[in-house]
Amino acid sequence: MRLSFLTGGFYPEPGGPSTFLYHFLPVAIQRGHQVVSLLTFGEPRPADAEAGYPLTRISRLTGRVRRTLAYLRAAWRAAGTSESLFVVGFPVLLLPLIRLRTRRIVHKVVGDWSWEMADRRGLTRLDKDAFQTAPKPLSIRLLRAYYLWAVRHADLIITPSVHIQRIVMGWGIAPEKIRVIYNAIPEPELPTEDRRALREMLGLPLDVPLILSVARLTPVKGVQVMIEAIQGVPGAQFVVVGDGPQQGELTAAAASTGRVTFVGAQPHERVLMYMRAADVYVLSSFTEGLSHTLLEAIAVGTPVVATAVGGNPEVITDGVEGLLIPPGDPAALAAAVRRILSDPALAAQMGLAGLHRSTHFQWDSEVDATLAALTSGN
Repeated sequence: MRLSFLTGGFYPEPGGPSTFLYHFLPVAIQRGHQVVSLLTFGEPRPADAEAGYPLTRISRLTGRVRRTLAYLRAAWRAAGTSESLFVVGFPVLLLPLIRLRTRRIVHKVVGDWSWEMADRRGLTRLDKDAFQTAPKPLSIRLLRAYYLWAVRHADLIITPSVHIQRIVMGWGIAPEKIRVIYNAIPEPELPTEDRRALREMLGLPLDVPLILSVARLTPVKGVQVMIEAIQGVPGAQFVVVGDGPQQGELTAAAASTGRVTFVGAQPHERVLMYMRAADVYVLSSFTEGLSHTLLEAIAVGTPVVATAVGGNPEVITDGVEGLLIPPGDPAALAAAVRRILSDPALAAQMGLAGLHRSTHFQWDSEVDATLAALTSGN
């Protein structure tokens, strides 16, 4: 089948949707499908010519109107030559019109784009869940109306968790039009080396408790909460992998602690090495769909402390693979980290439980279910 893909970002940019597509497209081709087009925002790279499928990046350096029109023109062309169109986490402005050009549209909804835009522009201080039913000013109501209008024109909606499925159902979309397909980890070989050996390879401290977070540095990811919490975890070092617009603010906030290290964005294989080298993985975000980094952490056997938001409780059972805490609570976060660090037997037990739990999120299952959604009826 001829398939086209529309997304807001693509590998090597961070994020679950971009990483998923990077690994998914070669498999789709191997299974006999033709990738007609992948359209995304970003700066063109020399390696794009070797992708094995047509890859178009619309530069973000151009003006908003110009790049939006360029994206829409390219999306219109792609839809006209494909049998199935996969929209991944990004609402296309004229999706109801574009659908006239293709037989089938599948939209993977990983969050609430209208909430993300309102939060980014300072138009709301509510979390994603509270935002759904709260009164909204006219500007947000219009933004949301457009988004839901676009989403409702998909033939099928994929969500990565039951939590997101419930949110989408709250938009008035029938349950039979929504399919939950859990995220998974595509790497067949995960690092299993001794933690001390990995720390030596990565230049990390050898003899202190090591706490790790991997995140895009934005307020919603809650890295600032762990920076506050580190004061309640004596002797521990906190390592942050990732970059983003909050980098300067977080670096300044961490300076007085002397125990926070920012290593920036890293190649994915090194991210997994950092995760394996850590004693505790922390996911302190305020909202999640279903976190790829959470799946990766348990897949390398590292116990986790995660906020009890979004799809996190669908991965972590409190006290089994890790500990769940309220969002935005540095004291609770510090206490949970201390509990794991102070009890090696508990940490080892959680690591083994995480390895077992990770087998429930299989890459082949995600691929099979996604291809079925793209190529068959509802």
